[in-house]
Amino acid sequence: MLPSCSAMRYYGAQIGSALEPVREARDAAILLGDAGLEAECEAWLGCVRGTLHHDPDEVLPHLRQAVALGTAQRPLAAARGLYVAATLYHEADLIDDAVRHYRRASSLARAEHDEQLVAAVHRYMTLAQAQQVRRARAAGRLDGEQLKQALAGLGSAQQLASALTIDDTGLQSNLRLGEMMRLSGQFEQALDIFARTVEPAVRAGMTWEATIARADHAVCLAHCGQLESAERTGRLAEIDLSGEFDDYSRAVVHDSLAELAGLLGREAEARAHRQTAAEAWELDVAYCSGLRAALTAHGPLTT
Repeated sequence: MLPSCSAMRYYGAQIGSALEPVREARDAAILLGDAGLEAECEAWLGCVRGTLHHDPDEVLPHLRQAVALGTAQRPLAAARGLYVAATLYHEADLIDDAVRHYRRASSLARAEHDEQLVAAVHRYMTLAQAQQVRRARAAGRLDGEQLKQALAGLGSAQQLASALTIDDTGLQSNLRLGEMMRLSGQFEQALDIFARTVEPAVRAGMTWEATIARADHAVCLAHCGQLESAERTGRLAEIDLSGEFDDYSRAVVHDSLAELAGLLGREAEARAHRQTAAEAWELDVAYCSGLRAALTAHGPLTT
């Protein structure tokens, strides 16, 4: 029961508070000798701590234990551990390793006939791909092919999620699809997506994801000539910014707010946001470099 409770907190606005209940459940599982539950808890600990950008040397042992125990006792826990590890490899730009882990996670999920988990693996892969597009854009090395691949992947992820899930997790794919359309200059199409998804994402407690989308929405409104709505939406995104957001999320939001300020003719405001974004991107680059080193040192979770 505790992992389910923590899953709700993870997908809501209380991600940090999800840790303690899972630790307690993991410790209880060890005392009871329930290796399956222990594997599930370890997978969630790795998932939450990875999302919070904790030290990779502390995150990776959780995922390795989830795979080691779960492969025999609870394959779906092993699959979760593998796809979380895959997203970390993706962030570290170790793409071959990421693909290997995604494929193994999908294979386990299919063997257990869990189509929702299959959809989740695909969704996480495409969400990580969208993050890499943002990072490439910030570094000035984004090419059209990378953006096309992200758009194609997100379109299929959205369709799969809509077909197989009964909750609102498909919102994530929709938000990222709007994000990639905005980056490709398809502002009117992105507007349509954001109009349907931003507020539901806020109500679902998707915190940083909703804030990134709201800032992108504001940029699209400005590009489409709806300047008053753009200004109002941008202010809401700025208010929503939280000190708990990771460096990547802060960098993306401030990048968008800088672009918005420029479109509104507020150059001083644009400069301030660009400076804040640049500082956050530097920290994100350092995180990804440390993640790459840790993943290389620890070795893969699957062959």
